[in-house]
Amino acid sequence: MKGLNFNRLALAVALAGYAVSATAGTGVEDAGHINLGPVEMTPMATLGLGYDDNVYREGNGELANKGSAVYKLDASAAFKAQKGMSTYEATLAAKNTSFSSESDANYIDYGLTGKIHEDINSRNRLDADFDFGRYHDAGSTINGAIDKEAPEYTRTKGGLKYGFGSMEAMFRVDLFGNYNKQKYQETNGSAEGNNRKTTEYGATAYYRFMPKTDALIEIKNRELDYTATGQDGYDVISYLVGLNWEATGKTTGYAKLGRRERDSKAANVDKDSSTGWEVGVSYMPLEHSVFQLSTSRDYGFDSEDPSATNPLFTDGSTYSLNWNHKWTAKIATNANYSFTKEDIENASGVVQKDRTINRFGLSVDWNVMRNATVSLAYDHTDRDESNKVVNGGADSYKRGAYMLTGTIAL
Repeated sequence: MKGLNFNRLALAVALAGYAVSATAGTGVEDAGHINLGPVEMTPMATLGLGYDDNVYREGNGELANKGSAVYKLDASAAFKAQKGMSTYEATLAAKNTSFSSESDANYIDYGLTGKIHEDINSRNRLDADFDFGRYHDAGSTINGAIDKEAPEYTRTKGGLKYGFGSMEAMFRVDLFGNYNKQKYQETNGSAEGNNRKTTEYGATAYYRFMPKTDALIEIKNRELDYTATGQDGYDVISYLVGLNWEATGKTTGYAKLGRRERDSKAANVDKDSSTGWEVGVSYMPLEHSVFQLSTSRDYGFDSEDPSATNPLFTDGSTYSLNWNHKWTAKIATNANYSFTKEDIENASGVVQKDRTINRFGLSVDWNVMRNATVSLAYDHTDRDESNKVVNGGADSYKRGAYMLTGTIAL
């Protein structure tokens, strides 16, 4: 079983410097680091024990409501270097997830992520990020109850943003591009999921009309492609206007509103358009408390069933609220809620089903020592689906998961 390949896990852990990224909570209070010349390395390790009452995220059929104890062993090593105002970061991580009662669902993820901020001068800056690794679609299966292993894929992801103009200037422009490809592994000669690729590029122009407040115009093009032969995708062009602000020391945010035009790559399908938006607001009433609100409406891939015979897309909106509060010097809580409502469409834009998802999470984090944290987290998901065509594939379910984790900087 791929999920129990301990030789591969051992290799990944060794490469990661015997470290782990926390699966919940705020991380250790002061992880410290190891000096490797100009590079600082921070190794961490996390051990988790919990329970998942719906491992396969199913509401009907043989796999519905299968519960199991969950064990997690994660390892990561974070590397950071700084030169002036420029920073360079990379994290090598390996994460093992095992289910005592559903061992077929076990999996190991590992990868390398990073980001770069290059301050070329006061008028030019460059940001980049990347993610290369082997991951799994947790909660999904390769072939229902016949093959319950989680579909495995290789991710190749990267982004670039070039900014021209001083951040305090009246005019400035950002040019950006992003690429994200998921290539699934094969089992018995067939891919475990639908290979997919997203390519995006565009520009955002800012006009500062008030101190710390910018008006903006953004135009971007995004291509959503299922890369297998005969699987069509979407081209989405967005025209957005809005604001970017830091109104006070307590409030920052952005708001973009406009039109998104969707052009299907399927033959003889008319273009479609809808109102689109992207909003993010952060409010800090106290130094130890912060609220974050975000919402968006957009087109995307459907990821609930990655191995579906007929690959699907989404058209919908998401709203989320997060509250992080530090009660004492060592105890903090994080509460979050999200609501998603979307239509699930085929390549021709025909709605197959609609979906509503309510999700709530709460975690309590205790910094036991300078370099060690204990966290207790709960996550609840309620997904409701209804068919819009015969055999649309609707499947509603509820899921609750608990996790107790201990994180230490080695």
